[in-house]
Amino acid sequence: MADLTLEALRAELAPIQAKLDGLAIVNRAVAVVQQDVRALRAAFNDFARTNVTAGEIEALHADVNAVQARNAELEVELATLRRLVEQALSREP
Repeated sequence: MADLTLEALRAELAPIQAKLDGLAIVNRAVAVVQQDVRALRAAFNDFARTNVTAGEIEALHADVNAVQARNAELEVELATLRRLVEQALSREP
């Protein structure tokens, strides 16, 4: 591996720093997704006590799909961030 100057190293790490700075945003998004999942679980538990319509079931499926899709996106972002951090740390002397 070629020796990097301090300025070259800073330039290489700048995109990683930007992603790390966004972790707080990702954390808040995860908290929202977790809250949505809890609300959906409660709604599904309530179905045992009420008569539901096909439209209500369809709406819940749409909500669950949206939550699962967002969760998957966050998992990918987190995996990418972990990989970038591991790569940056493995380059340190």
